[in-house]
Amino acid sequence: MVSRTRDADAKIIGLLMQNADLTYKEMASRLKLNESTVRKRVLALQKSGIIKKYLVEVDTDKLGYKTNVMLGLDVDPSKMMEIGRKLTAIPETRMVYNTSGGNDFIVVIWTKDREGLAKVVDHISSFEGVHKVTPSFLVERLK
Repeated sequence: MVSRTRDADAKIIGLLMQNADLTYKEMASRLKLNESTVRKRVLALQKSGIIKKYLVEVDTDKLGYKTNVMLGLDVDPSKMMEIGRKLTAIPETRMVYNTSGGNDFIVVIWTKDREGLAKVVDHISSFEGVHKVTPSFLVERLK
């Protein structure tokens, strides 16, 4: 029973990751399960914190954001939390990740143009404890 529940949960999560707008009825039909079973499993996944929230994929061009960049930041470890808070407060930041490996932070920025991007990069570069900011333009999302 537990294995079947895990399999159903994994399939439900997979469907929701592809299209979070699916109704319980549509998911049930695709998974060959009862609609009430799907509803109960989704609610259980939400209650347990496995499903945290549903996200929207945005066409940034249609909103006028022509410059989408991922910034890699190297920072002073003693300033990590302070810089993280400052990054999340910048309106142009869409995602902020604290990472291990090549950079301490990965930050996704949307701006209307390169001038706006330059202002944001200059602002971030001015934070005490930021050693290096490396921009990479996001060309196309593949998945």
